[in-house]
Amino acid sequence: MKTFVAAACLAALGTAAPAQSPRPVLTYESAAKMRDGCLAFARKNKLSVAIAVHDEAGRLLTFARMDDASTAVSDTALWKSRSAATYTYASADTARWNVPTAPGIATAGGGVPVFTAEGRPLGAIGVSGSPTESDIACAEAGVRAAGLRATRP
Repeated sequence: MKTFVAAACLAALGTAAPAQSPRPVLTYESAAKMRDGCLAFARKNKLSVAIAVHDEAGRLLTFARMDDASTAVSDTALWKSRSAATYTYASADTARWNVPTAPGIATAGGGVPVFTAEGRPLGAIGVSGSPTESDIACAEAGVRAAGLRATRP
C-alpha cells in the first residue's frame, strides 16, 4: 500500500504542464524597420517628420527627427506613439473619443498601434510634422515595412 501511495504521489508531481507560448514583443529590429520604412516614405513624399516607436509597455524603442523637421514635432511624435501603444487605438480614433483629460491620450492623428498577424498588440509608431493624413500614411508605411499590422484582424 505504501508503494502505491508513493507511486501515486510521484505520478502527480511528474505530470507535465502545457508549455506557455512566449508573449510576442516588439523588438528593436522591428521598430527600426518601422522607423526606416516611415523615413523612406517621408523622403519619397518630401515630408519632414519626427518618428517615435514605443513597445506595448510604453517604452521608447527608437526615435528619429529629420533634419528639416521642427524641434516641436519631436514631443508630438512621442505623445502620439505612446498614446497609441497605451490605448491600442490609433490617435485619430482617440481624438474622437472626446476625453482630452485621459492620461497621455493623444488628440491628433499620426499615432498608429502595431499588432501581430493574430491581433496581439505590440506597441505603436507616432509621426508628426506633416498634415495629419500624411503622418498617418507615413506611420502605416512604417508598419508595413516591418511586416506587421496597423489594425486588428
